[in-house]
Amino acid sequence: MNFYGLMILTAIEVGAVGVDLSAFAESIGATEKQLTFGILWGIGIPKFIMIAAIFMHLYGDADSKILTMTALFPAFFIIVMIFFIGLTSPGAPTDLPAWCRPPSWL
Repeated sequence: MNFYGLMILTAIEVGAVGVDLSAFAESIGATEKQLTFGILWGIGIPKFIMIAAIFMHLYGDADSKILTMTALFPAFFIIVMIFFIGLTSPGAPTDLPAWCRPPSWL
């Protein structure tokens, strides 16, 4: 079930990036980038939970509580790292190389 769920969510992600959503985005008062990022974040969070719970054994195993705490400990440092990268190079989140962006964003 987890595999099929991840495949469906991945297909939705690929569709969100590949399909022109500008007309729908305008109808709800957003830009195409905002709508695409919203879809990707909305799909990415459940995918993260599904992967962490099943493949990293953070849910359902007898020792899952200690594994969960062990896995969450580095998360603090990752968040701090991302925060300070954003502070030291303010263009980093928006100035992606051309090969990282879909053709409609160029």
